[in-house]
Amino acid sequence: MLKVVFYLNKNKQLCGFEISGHAGYGKYGSDIVCAAVSTLAINTVNSIEVFSSDPICIETDKKDGLMIFSLDEKAKAYPADETLLFLKSLELGLKNIQKNYKKHILISYKEV
Repeated sequence: MLKVVFYLNKNKQLCGFEISGHAGYGKYGSDIVCAAVSTLAINTVNSIEVFSSDPICIETDKKDGLMIFSLDEKAKAYPADETLLFLKSLELGLKNIQKNYKKHILISYKEV
């Protein structure tokens, strides 16, 4: 199962995320749930990097299916509007995937 944890700042704004595990929907390399989640996550990170001035930190481990995205401390407290929009878009996309593949993706939230 893919586990997604959205990070929230003290103002309950999205300020990062962690994705771990494997969906287990299909064979390695042809799992459509993993592919969809990966595409959304990577596009979100790329978009924030290009269209926002917020400093970011990204950590990945393909073997363990791990991606951790976070903002630096200042940006985490006060994310740029563009960053918030991209993170909300990711949240929307992942929730829509979860509706159809409940056994393969779990979404939760954590205040950081």
